Amino acid sequence: MLKVSAFPLALFNIFLWLLPCVRHAEGVRVRPTTQDLSLEVNKEEVCMYSKGAQRSEGVMFHYRTPRGGSDFDVHIRDPHNRTVYVSYAGEHNGEGRVYFTKRVLGEYSYCIDNSLYSAGRKTVHITIGMTSLKRWRERIDPLMRLMGHSDGFMMAMHDDQMIFRLRERHLRQKLDETRKLVVLRGVAETVVILFVCTLQVILVRRMFERKGTRAVA
Repeated sequence: MLKVSAFPLALFNIFLWLLPCVRHAEGVRVRPTTQDLSLEVNKEEVCMYSKGAQRSEGVMFHYRTPRGGSDFDVHIRDPHNRTVYVSYAGEHNGEGRVYFTKRVLGEYSYCIDNSLYSAGRKTVHITIGMTSLKRWRERIDPLMRLMGHSDGFMMAMHDDQMIFRLRERHLRQKLDETRKLVVLRGVAETVVILFVCTLQVILVRRMFERKGTRAVA
């Protein structure tokens, strides 16, 4: 009779259970479209252009200067020539990375401006990557809802802590006031008792003094 070990069978069952998860993970993978370019920049402005096919595209712009220094300006402009990102010489090192989302359809420009700086030639490697954020909306929305619930829960906990602290402060004030009242009452009772005792002693002494005076007479 053929015997099958339970341990390999359990591993096989775990593999079958994980297989749909692996397929699902492969299904959500989104590979951005990237384009690399190496520029030789003299005392001039050199631009690279990309045209978005749709709104809500995520863009990654990466630049690196292996030779010539980093004294140049970096500009990213939208189709209406409005500045999306700018970094002037001295504000960046020899390498930088920018992320933004396209809100306007049209041609975007990515420029390296060396016209105001040293005349030496600079080598700049540029990489532009784009991916559609709409494909992530179905996966981002549940995460955003979860973050919203977590944020609400944390805010509720913060409010509860504030209420507890206010109650604790109020109780401490009441306790301090009660303690002061107890001390004042104790002092007042002690003063009254001492006064009554002193008065009684004086009265008793006067009574004995009067009796002694009558007996002598």
